[in-house]
Amino acid sequence: MSKIAVLGMGAMGSRMAKALIEAGHQLHVYNLIPSACEPLVAMGAVAFDTPKLAADGVDFAIAMVWDDAASARVWLDPEIGALQSLPAGAVALECATLTVEHIGRLVSAAESFGVEFVSAPMSGSLPEAENKTLIFTAGAKSEIFGKVEPILLAMGQKINYAGGVLDGISLKLVINSKLALEYAAMAEMVAFLAAAGKDAKRYLDIAASTAPFSARGVREARYMLDGNETVRVKISQLVKDSANHIEQCKTYGVQCPMAEAANAVFRKACDEGYGELDAVALARIYQTQFVHQQAA
Repeated sequence: MSKIAVLGMGAMGSRMAKALIEAGHQLHVYNLIPSACEPLVAMGAVAFDTPKLAADGVDFAIAMVWDDAASARVWLDPEIGALQSLPAGAVALECATLTVEHIGRLVSAAESFGVEFVSAPMSGSLPEAENKTLIFTAGAKSEIFGKVEPILLAMGQKINYAGGVLDGISLKLVINSKLALEYAAMAEMVAFLAAAGKDAKRYLDIAASTAPFSARGVREARYMLDGNETVRVKISQLVKDSANHIEQCKTYGVQCPMAEAANAVFRKACDEGYGELDAVALARIYQTQFVHQQAA
């Protein structure tokens, strides 16, 4: 079993850490708000005040934080950053969906410390993290991929090897941009069915049996119909990730009007104060807007 530091005890990071403890690994944990570490400490983890202290002497360090700025603090801060205390030959894994440019900076910094770096963002939300069925899109040197494979499989069910380190995050941005399109399409459909007075659940069952409808999209549409807005994927997260994909498209001169349209829908929802809600709330927002328009 390995000694592993998990940096970031948010909704996903805490569940990933729990899975690693259950797999028998020795865990060091860190979170900006220390109290979030307490459930993991009760399971046997050791909590530390800084990422630097948590990463000291471990075989692997895994970060799961919100954005580039939080990731830079965890890995690169000259006073508390984790990379500087990792032993030579240790492996740093970034599992958050960030920008390609930021991952490139982390790769360069890791090399300067003699540390191997892997970008392994995951697909899935809270149900998948709870059930250890996350799917990782990994970018790594081929020889390092073999080392991290059992670590990632302790937290998920599948690893897709994308290629080089930057390939992992680049492909994940494509995936998350497509997810934003799924949510937007399902929200529009559910709003239409409600406004037209259709038997929405029966219509969705019929649609779900046809080729254009993905299992994930149908699942979220059912949540929309049931009013299940338990936070799994925040609206603000889809804004961030689809915006990062749009930027990487622009780098290559690729037009992406569909991604931009979905991003605009979610950005508008954020601007109206819905950013911390689960993305399924978009259906309710659509319906509310329709009612207001009809009343006007």
